[in-house]
Amino acid sequence: MGYIDPLKDGKSRIELIDSMGNDLSIVNDARASFEKTSSQLQDQDIKLIKYLITHNHTSPFRGVIFKFKVKAPLYICRQWWKHVIASNHNDEQLGWNEKSFRYVAIDDSNEFYIPTIFRQQAKNNKQATSGSLEESQNNLAIAIYQQQCEASYEAYSKLLALGVGREQARGVLIPSVYTSWVWTASLQSLLHFIDLRAGEGAQSEIGAYAQAIIDLVSPIVPEAIQAWSSLK
Repeated sequence: MGYIDPLKDGKSRIELIDSMGNDLSIVNDARASFEKTSSQLQDQDIKLIKYLITHNHTSPFRGVIFKFKVKAPLYICRQWWKHVIASNHNDEQLGWNEKSFRYVAIDDSNEFYIPTIFRQQAKNNKQATSGSLEESQNNLAIAIYQQQCEASYEAYSKLLALGVGREQARGVLIPSVYTSWVWTASLQSLLHFIDLRAGEGAQSEIGAYAQAIIDLVSPIVPEAIQAWSSLK
């Protein structure tokens, strides 16, 4: 159903592998209390979607479901996982199944995310970055970062060669190692995720995945995405 390389390094990936529902599903769920349904999306239905978005009446968006397969650095995965934990109380999130390094060994030293542009620490925001290092400093940062990735993989490989089990050897892998998971979520949850992770102050790497989600689901729920985007 389509995929995107959000980090543009030839290794990152988010793929839409399945979906259920569309803009019409939102409208029909919203009108369930009146026992009314539409067979085709009309202008009045589009206005209803806009009204639901504007007034934060988003429970009808839970009936539209998307399933993604994601490949991302481990530290991005852990940021993402917070949304699953935070949403379990209202069933916005439906499923998360992640690759386990207890079962699967890494057999390629290239399976690490190495940024090509390094940002400076923001002066007024402890958790954010702003601007970029100048070229010579950036090149040095890339070299240091890559060296650490290679050292991590080398230590991991040596432990496995000694007979150390995967569940312990994985402890030396640094957070930039790539992992993958299947994520099933409602449209309501996706919009909440995008609000937080594509907004100001969010880390740009996870923001790239948030934008990729918009691009992948827009053909399926164009009116909902348009209505949501108009408020940003």
